[in-house]
Amino acid sequence: MINQGNLGVAPEWPYPIKYGEEKRIEVDVLIVGAGMAGGLAGIAAAKRGAKVAVVDKAPIKISGSGGAGLDHYLNCFSNPDCTYTPEELMELPESGAVVANHRKYITAKNSWNALMELEKIGLTLRDVDDTFAGAPFRDEKSKLMYAYDYKNKVNIRILGGHYIKQIIFARLNEDENVSLFERVMITNFLTENGKAGSRIVGATGLNVQTGEFYVFNAKSIVTCCGGISAQTWSFNTELFANGYRMDPNCSGDGLAMAWQSGAMFNNIEQFGDGPSFGNPFGWPWYGVGNPDNTWMPCSIVDNNGKEIPWEDGYGNPITDIASRSMPAANQPFVTQDRPTLTRDLPERIRSGEFELPLWADMTLLPESERKAIWRLMCCNEGKTRFPIFDYYNKAGFNPEKDMLQVPIMSPESYAGKKKDWFQGEVNSSKFWKNDTIAGIAVDWNQMSNIGGLFVAGSDSGQGSATAASSGMYAANRAVEYSMNTDLATICEAQLSAEKERVYAPVKRADDAKACISWKELWAGTARVMQQNCGDFRTVSICEHGLMWLDSIRKHEAQMTYARNPHELWRVLESESRITVGEIYLHTCIAQIKAAQSGESKGKVIFNQFIDGKRITTFREDKWWLKAPYAPTYLENYERCIAAEKEMM
Repeated sequence: MINQGNLGVAPEWPYPIKYGEEKRIEVDVLIVGAGMAGGLAGIAAAKRGAKVAVVDKAPIKISGSGGAGLDHYLNCFSNPDCTYTPEELMELPESGAVVANHRKYITAKNSWNALMELEKIGLTLRDVDDTFAGAPFRDEKSKLMYAYDYKNKVNIRILGGHYIKQIIFARLNEDENVSLFERVMITNFLTENGKAGSRIVGATGLNVQTGEFYVFNAKSIVTCCGGISAQTWSFNTELFANGYRMDPNCSGDGLAMAWQSGAMFNNIEQFGDGPSFGNPFGWPWYGVGNPDNTWMPCSIVDNNGKEIPWEDGYGNPITDIASRSMPAANQPFVTQDRPTLTRDLPERIRSGEFELPLWADMTLLPESERKAIWRLMCCNEGKTRFPIFDYYNKAGFNPEKDMLQVPIMSPESYAGKKKDWFQGEVNSSKFWKNDTIAGIAVDWNQMSNIGGLFVAGSDSGQGSATAASSGMYAANRAVEYSMNTDLATICEAQLSAEKERVYAPVKRADDAKACISWKELWAGTARVMQQNCGDFRTVSICEHGLMWLDSIRKHEAQMTYARNPHELWRVLESESRITVGEIYLHTCIAQIKAAQSGESKGKVIFNQFIDGKRITTFREDKWWLKAPYAPTYLENYERCIAAEKEMM
């Protein structure tokens, strides 16, 4: 038992403690994070013959956003049944779902290849047992099943998605070119001569069970850490499971390490008045009555059993269930402007025409749609397999006769884009935001401005199911870079400084002045973001936030203790969150100043942090199609995969 003054007694640690012990590993490619992006990155790099280390701070079988399952694969424009090519996608008008840039194109272009790789290693993708034979979303020839848009076939349902990470783990584990390091948190990237902005030479890591220190000497790194969102503003470990992007392990480590290494960041953020997908005070995700996303196209009735009418994405009435999964006339494909409940529902509730509460009634659906929602989507979706599908079934829920209540909200919250089915009142909790950084800036090779640092998945703004696509692509480019690169010497001074930082909270465990836990540190930094990075922001407000975070780093963070490797892990994550908060605030300042000066007009903004100062630079809009790059998406892509094609 470990006693820390008046703070109580910590349970005896069940693993051997190896603080200070060091293990050194040399590899060609280091994959940081083994979610969908990192898992596929490891498989792709190993297939090219590279010596690969795949590192994750959790067990790889269940790690990452896909750890509990995946019910559908988004934006698969490269599949043979899709009516749009990736090239045609990039020519469509931009919307919230279609942002035309090279990162979007790479994931769309490579998505089918990634899905076929997953099927090859054991993923049950197709309806081979003809369970859904004849369903409108099933292609009878290929036996693939599609979601949301049955006409254009962009998104593919995954029959065996619940087991997707187990399959990835098994493939990595059997490959002689791959070394797996589970329960190891990467704490920092190492750069040549220890200088920010210099090329990558490796990374440091901490075993979160034993406290052992790892040093990876690598020719290249692919960072595939999960992103960070609402938890930057909030601290509540007990309620995180209710939020869509509230995994407490997604602490922004990859973003923090890249920022401190001098990597450029896209100065784009998704921030505003839309639904707060991260609200920890919402309802279990996909576990309440609704007609959207995983539950599309479920019928909704009022408290008297009266069915709520639907509209297409452009607001035109639709009367048949089949049209709920089709684009509107002249709509390219179903994007965020999906068919939904009638937009005048608030007025009709207030008038008394429809009585609350509303109910999701799957009994009104054709059998194939009912089975698809419950036994295909909810059965495989990571947020629903255990807390919703398994538990509801055990409680006796039967979609053939039972209904689920829709959350009771003010009438306006049921309409149009303001609907927020899983969070209760839309944006009622202002500090639980769906804000995300658009990621580390990358070129056509998925490499950052730092030589050897490649980025995929959420770290590069290429998250969701298509993370696998970006992971494979980035890993192939990292292998090609490594083929022409020698291992560089690690700067021992940088290594020593990092080791001192990592173990500092442990050394303070017996210090009476060290009275702050990792939970308090996290909660305190979240409070800064609530105050200084809210809906209304000015340069002075953001600068005050930076000053506040710097004060916490220099004072409270130096009073934070760790009594065992688990607490040490959480302290280090809390330090990452301080850095992520600084990234947000610097992004805001750069955005505000550029808008005030007019410098950002027609330009793309980038930020990086070198020698304690933010450096803001500008490029022409659509720089990815201008010199030295080719003028078309396809030509740039073909140039990048030329070496890969030669080896196939």
